[in-house]
Amino acid sequence: MSYTILLIEDNAEMADNISSILQLAHYQVNHAANGKTGVELAQKTHPDLILCDIMMPELDGYGVIHILNNDPDTANIPFIFLTAKADKNDFRAGMNLGADDYITKPFDSVDLLKVIEMRLKKSELLKSNYTNTPGDVSAFFSKAREIKDFQKLSENRPSRSLRKKDLLFMEGQLPNDLYFIEKGQIKTYKVNYDGKELITGIHKEGDFLGYVPLLEDKPYNENAEVLEDVRISVIPKSDFLSLVYSSKDVARKFIKMLSNNLEEMENRLLDIAYQSVRQRVASALIKINERFQDEKHPVITIARRDISNIVGTATESLNRTLADFKDEGLIEISGDGLKIINKPKLEKLLH
Repeated sequence: MSYTILLIEDNAEMADNISSILQLAHYQVNHAANGKTGVELAQKTHPDLILCDIMMPELDGYGVIHILNNDPDTANIPFIFLTAKADKNDFRAGMNLGADDYITKPFDSVDLLKVIEMRLKKSELLKSNYTNTPGDVSAFFSKAREIKDFQKLSENRPSRSLRKKDLLFMEGQLPNDLYFIEKGQIKTYKVNYDGKELITGIHKEGDFLGYVPLLEDKPYNENAEVLEDVRISVIPKSDFLSLVYSSKDVARKFIKMLSNNLEEMENRLLDIAYQSVRQRVASALIKINERFQDEKHPVITIARRDISNIVGTATESLNRTLADFKDEGLIEISGDGLKIINKPKLEKLLH
């Protein structure tokens, strides 16, 4: 891929020297001789990266980055200051304005190219749209490993296979890893003083488990049990925290991938608090059906005990409600499981 770099530098000799280095490395280079022209060129061409001197006529480097960071079209362009000033206060002022890096004159050409390469790789990572599918997660980590900040990440994440009823972790246990489900289903649940189980979530392929305790540095506050045979990727705690704390931008992107199920969990807990048993059962069946079933396998095979623990009611109450739903023509019940046959009418119960 060919990248375009905008060089904003008022010293003609310095500009020629830097341009030659970048062109030898197969970058396309546009040059602006002052800050004002540089801003206009950046807003017009949207380069992949900007190299900008600080001390310039018409508009200095601080003014350039201030204007570009307040323009949504240019705010995310990697910005590197070129400066002959090595004072820490100058560095801090530039970083506070949003600069990604500094290169102090005089500099080595190899150092210049390394900084540019690293910032471009980071920019590509942040611009990519990743979901929490296995392929996208692998792509995310592969991209992240190319960035100098994240080279502590494991090159090969080990996988584990677990069978139905196996425990992945238990409440009170200290977390050491982040888990990513490659295949299968896992339920997380809490047990109250009476031994009653409340399922806090059912997780499938593409979901992460255990990240909140890792971020809070606290023991697990729930149990995780395998519902059907699973294969999981194990991401060591040190690698995960290195990724999160090395860059706020990358952390924000990764946390977005991690938190896909948080809103769903919060809404379900609100349902338990305010909805009737019929509404909760209807809601649970609809969500399970949408999350885990497809046209080829439309039957809900999750055990009734687990459904009752999702709903937050006794299995006997669940069975009575399911029987009512069957009589009302909302669901079918067979030896294979449950099948929704009138989803619109079932959804009306939620209102």
